[in-house]
Amino acid sequence: MRSLVISLYILVLGCMFLISLVVEQWGESYYKQETGEEYLAYSQKLTPLIEKDILENPQDTQDILRFWSDIIEDDPEAIQIIELGSQNQKNTANLDAYIVTLDITDQTDHVLIISPLKDSSLQNKAISFTYYDSFSDSIVIKYYIGRLIIYTFMTLTLTLIAWLVYRYINQISQVAKSVSAGRFDLKMPNSRIQALQNLATDINNMAASIEEKNNENLILTGAIHHELRIPITRIRLALDMLIQMKQDTTSLELLADMDQDLEELSSLMEELLTISRLRLRGVELDKEDVSLSNQLISLTQKLSNAKVHLNTHEDLTLQANQTLLDRALINIINNGIKYSDTKLVISTRKEENLFILTFEDDGIGIPENERDMILKPFYRTDKSRNRNTGGFGLGLAIADLVIKDCQGQIKIAQSPLGGVAISIHWHL
Repeated sequence: MRSLVISLYILVLGCMFLISLVVEQWGESYYKQETGEEYLAYSQKLTPLIEKDILENPQDTQDILRFWSDIIEDDPEAIQIIELGSQNQKNTANLDAYIVTLDITDQTDHVLIISPLKDSSLQNKAISFTYYDSFSDSIVIKYYIGRLIIYTFMTLTLTLIAWLVYRYINQISQVAKSVSAGRFDLKMPNSRIQALQNLATDINNMAASIEEKNNENLILTGAIHHELRIPITRIRLALDMLIQMKQDTTSLELLADMDQDLEELSSLMEELLTISRLRLRGVELDKEDVSLSNQLISLTQKLSNAKVHLNTHEDLTLQANQTLLDRALINIINNGIKYSDTKLVISTRKEENLFILTFEDDGIGIPENERDMILKPFYRTDKSRNRNTGGFGLGLAIADLVIKDCQGQIKIAQSPLGGVAISIHWHL
C-alpha cells in the first residue's frame, strides 16, 4: 500500500515539474516573441520622428541622434545612421523595419533593429536602434527564490495530499483486514470531503451487514446444534435400552448399526459447529504458549498406533488454542493412518526462516488436481464414504482453519514414501 502511494506521489510530482518546465519554456518563447515585436513597433514609431528632425536640421544630425538615444537608452550611441548597401538603393522606400539581433536571457535583453529611412534624400540609409536592458543580480536572485518558493509550496501541498490519501487508504485496508478476521468493531471515520464520506458510509454499511449475517449464522448454527442434540440423545438412550434387552441377533445388529449412525450424526454436528465457530466467530480464541513437540508426543502416545513414527528433532512454541490445535493435529494424523498402508512418518525441521512439520504416508496419495480442494469443507477423494475410511470431509478443513489461526500454512505434496505429504509451515 505504501509503495503504491509513493509511486503515485513520485509520478504526480514528476508530471507537475514536467508541466511546469514545459509551461516555462513556452512562456520564455512567448516573452521573447512579444518583446521583439514591442521593440520593433517602438522603433517603427520613432523612425519617422527622427527622420523628420534630420530633414529639418541635417547639419545637427549627430545631436539629434544623441538626443533620441538619451530618450530610449543611457547609451548615447544607441541610435545610429547606417548604410544599407548598394543592393537596396532602389527599394529603400519599400523596406520595413526588421530585427537583426534578438537575445533574451534571464538577466539581459539585447535587441538590434534596422529601420530604413523613406525620404529620397536619405536613400539607402537606415536607423540602427540598439536596445540593451539588464537586471541586477539581486532581482535575478529574487526571481529564482520566488520560483523555489512556488515549487516548495507545490511540493508540500502535494505531499500533504498524498499523506492524507495514504492515511485514508490505510484506514480502508485496516477495516477490510478487521472484517476479514471476523472483527467488526473498527469503523471508517467521517470525512469532510463528500466523496470520501460516501465511501466511508458504504464501507461501514458493508461491515455492519456482514456482522449481522455473521451473528445470524452463529445463532442458527447454535440453534441447530441445540435442537438436534436433544432428540439424538433421546434416541440413543432408547437404543441403549433396547440393546440391553433380549433380542434376536438380527435385531441387535440393526440396533447397533442405528447406534453407530447416530454416533456418526452426532460427530457431524460437532464438526459443523466447530468449523462454523472457526470461520464466523467475532472474538479472539483463548491462546497460550504450546510446545509443538510435546503436543505431538502426547497425541501419538494416546493413539498408540504402530503405523505412526515420530521424529521431532526440532521444537517450536506456538501461540495457539491448545484444544483446537490438538483437534487439528489429531485430524491430520487420523487421516494419515486411515489412508496409509504401513506407516505414517511425522517429522519436524527448520529451513532458513521456516519451521516445517511434515506428515508423510505410504498410501495411495492424492491426485495433483485435487490437492487444492482437499482443504475445502466436505471434499473427500474417497467418494464411497464407507465406515472404514469414514468421515465427512471436514477434518482437514478444520485443521486448515486452526493452523491459519496460529499463523501457519498447510501445503500438500507427493510423499517420498509414495503417498501424500502434508506439511505445515510457520515463519520464524
